[in-house]
Amino acid sequence: MNDETKQAIGDAVDKTVEAAEETVQRPAVKKLARLGFYTKGILFIVIGTLAVMLVAGLGGKIADSRGVLAAVASEKFGSILLIIFVVGAAGHGLWNILRGAADVDDLGTGLKGIVVRIVSIGIGFFYLGLGAAAVEILLAARASDASSQVEETFIAVLLAVPVFGAILLFVIGLGVMGAGVNECYSGISGRFRDNYRLWEISGPHRTFISVLGVLSFTARALLMVIMGYFFIRAAFYGNPDSGIGLDASLLSILNTTYGRILVGLTAVGLIGHGILAFYEARYRRIC
Repeated sequence: MNDETKQAIGDAVDKTVEAAEETVQRPAVKKLARLGFYTKGILFIVIGTLAVMLVAGLGGKIADSRGVLAAVASEKFGSILLIIFVVGAAGHGLWNILRGAADVDDLGTGLKGIVVRIVSIGIGFFYLGLGAAAVEILLAARASDASSQVEETFIAVLLAVPVFGAILLFVIGLGVMGAGVNECYSGISGRFRDNYRLWEISGPHRTFISVLGVLSFTARALLMVIMGYFFIRAAFYGNPDSGIGLDASLLSILNTTYGRILVGLTAVGLIGHGILAFYEARYRRIC
């Protein structure tokens, strides 16, 4: 790569960052971002509640994000709720992409900072995908309850590439497991609060946020470690049909000796993460 090409790439990156910084400052984007946190919160609360109901023998089921959309679509006012979800998911997705591009969290340009910013952008596209799935349900007037379908398709595409695909899956698996460990540390240490406007939080709310952080980030860490293992297993055994999403992780826990208790505790953690998202909507630094 010659110097002119490097300069052109550098200029393009700088312009992209500048555009992202300007966009994330706009009031409409800030409002969409905060609506997105509420959407994220409701999503995790529903996933956790369905799992709690299942282990308590009150119905319920193990579902991932798309499974929740299917469940919502079947309700009386499902279409209205899905429209609200589409707007919120679009807002949360857009903000996460801008968050990574504009370095909202001041992560810097070191290796760790770049990796975390790329993950943020990936999360953004994930929520945009969820919004698109909700639109598909609305337009097709159907609610497919297929869980982990996107993940399985992704694995099948990678496995179709000899050697390199398996290696990439293995690396992704290690990355997801590492991210899970980082999530656990972030929750237990309270580091997740660094991006909150803590000076606006007082009394029991600050303590409650700390407790929610330990519960929710530990639960998410456990699920991410399991999902990482599924990626690594797929790399070694080459089976794209095995579940690999959030629902598959919960089911794998359910099938252990103390599965119902563990799923119940994990589900409570997911509900806690949903409640924490409401606090994020109000107190998190958006830009």
